Amino acid sequence: MGGLLALAAIGCNTTLTLDDTRLEQVIATGIQTQAGVTVSSVACPADRPLRQGDTFDCTAATADGRTLRITVTQTDSEGNVHWEITGES
Repeated sequence: MGGLLALAAIGCNTTLTLDDTRLEQVIATGIQTQAGVTVSSVACPADRPLRQGDTFDCTAATADGRTLRITVTQTDSEGNVHWEITGES
């Protein structure tokens, strides 16, 4: 399943943190659209400051019981990100 990736504008909110709820939605939709895999949930860390180059991991649980590791990198300080599936268990 490696190789899925996307750029997304997650946007900024008034507290200057990444909108983790929106990011989780974007990842779930992207995996469904690109791979046809149903995602039951995505979990990303909360309150990540908007900071270009910041990299962190999220996890996605698929409907068939797999857990995907998603690596997210902020491409600027405006809330734009690049994400890709980097592991599976």
